[in-house]
Amino acid sequence: MQDFSFVSESYSKRKPKDCRLSISIRRDGFSFLILYKQNIEAFAYKTVAPNKKDDEFKTFLEQEILQSVFASVTIIIVSQKFTFVPKKFYDDTMIEKYAELNFSVSEQESIINYESQNSDVVVLFPIEQTIWTLCRSAFKEHNYISYVPQMAPMLEANIKTRKEKLCISIENNFFTAMFIKGKELRFCNTFRFANVNDFTFYVMNIFDKLHLDTLNTPVELSGIIGEKSPYFSALQVFIKNLEIAKNTDFPEKFPYMLFYNHCNVDLCE
Repeated sequence: MQDFSFVSESYSKRKPKDCRLSISIRRDGFSFLILYKQNIEAFAYKTVAPNKKDDEFKTFLEQEILQSVFASVTIIIVSQKFTFVPKKFYDDTMIEKYAELNFSVSEQESIINYESQNSDVVVLFPIEQTIWTLCRSAFKEHNYISYVPQMAPMLEANIKTRKEKLCISIENNFFTAMFIKGKELRFCNTFRFANVNDFTFYVMNIFDKLHLDTLNTPVELSGIIGEKSPYFSALQVFIKNLEIAKNTDFPEKFPYMLFYNHCNVDLCE
């Protein structure tokens, strides 16, 4: 995917302190979105080589448009590493133990917790210490910076509707699948894939294991996906109630599916 950016004509008339900023950090790139209420003021999407991530992120944060003080700043960490702990069993002193039982944690990572607003789980996820330091330095004028895992906006947005749905967020080499029924999170996991066949196999395996109906179970795709994508076409063969995430509150040409987490991150606060 090519890099792109946009700044509205109205942004120069806005006060940044009235706008919300969210930044998404992926292994292979970054993106940001600036919103004034529900109005899109600016956004950008950038890809980088993983081995140059730290230097590129520092440069990314130095953009003039990000130098203001905003109403809020939220950092979205995109990673396969996360785990859930039921709130009634959660203990702050056990954070590292919970994490180590579910994913590897390097010496360069710290564990952060996120408490779901609409479900009974706490999500634990790692953040690289260099990234954490860069964020705190870049936004030192802000009293508080929120950090959320990439699956949190998807969880909050969909569990609030109390509808049955399989939500799939797609990155370049992995996807996160989440099945929600009513107010319950029934399933959530990540899957690495190398091609369309891998991707299709894992999605259909979820249908099989959860006994979902390919004719009626709604499936919503977000992330790096489009109607012309071979991944979308492959699933259309098997799944009848399939759609790409959209929201009529945003302009039709805005790539809502790509900025899905940004657009719903306010539900995490």
